Amino acid sequence: MNLFISGWAGFKEALGDIQEDWHFINPFIDFDEKGILDFLKDKSCDKVVGWSTGGHIILKNIRFFSERFNQVIVVAGFRKFTAYVNPRVLKRMIQKLGSEPTIVIRNFLLNAGCNPVFPEYVDTAKLIEGLKFLLFSEVPDKNETIKNLILIHGQSDKILPLKVMEDLRKIYPFCKSYILDKPHWVTFKEIVKIIEASGIS
Repeated sequence: MNLFISGWAGFKEALGDIQEDWHFINPFIDFDEKGILDFLKDKSCDKVVGWSTGGHIILKNIRFFSERFNQVIVVAGFRKFTAYVNPRVLKRMIQKLGSEPTIVIRNFLLNAGCNPVFPEYVDTAKLIEGLKFLLFSEVPDKNETIKNLILIHGQSDKILPLKVMEDLRKIYPFCKSYILDKPHWVTFKEIVKIIEASGIS
């Protein structure tokens, strides 16, 4: 099994090109962090890609994932979201999701470089849970010898700065890292190209 763990409000419709043979998880809509780990605890798989919040969850549990997957790919991942984005932004989004969910989700997807397309019904309570998670969740600040990890970040990312990549490289000195001329979402086609060229198996 290949697994894709998406980002906050990273609906499959918005990302557009995820291959059908990849199992797709939308954090907090499908499972929270513990639910994802429980889902995978008895599984051993080939590749996992985590985008944004999905990438953060992978990095936070990097040993768990690196032992279960041959290739671990993190796109636009981060150590702590509020180290790069003012917490007031998340708190405003939480507040507005109650009254203007369509506007909040659409604006986020456009800023992320995704299609502003999502299901007619969205469980806003679960999205709020995801934002509250991002207010406090943090990857431990310690060097990890992980040799099957690939980091990818878009140079035109409007959500997170390139400093995210610099900081992650310090924690994972043995990882392979790629900076692309892309926004927060770099497209699945670009991710697959890097996986194929990485030489990790």
